[in-house]
Amino acid sequence: MLIKLNLISPTFARQERVRQEKALTQKQWITIDRIVMIIMFLGVIAGAIIFS
Repeated sequence: MLIKLNLISPTFARQERVRQEKALTQKQWITIDRIVMIIMFLGVIAGAIIFS
């Protein structure tokens, strides 16, 4: 007996192949860390201006 699959959410459909995630290099970690620190620094300055 065959069931009719829901077309809105095909839970039993074949999944696409997921590519393997590459590990970040040390240079990429440093770049990301610097970007996050700049965003946090600017957020603190903006918060100090807004709430002062």
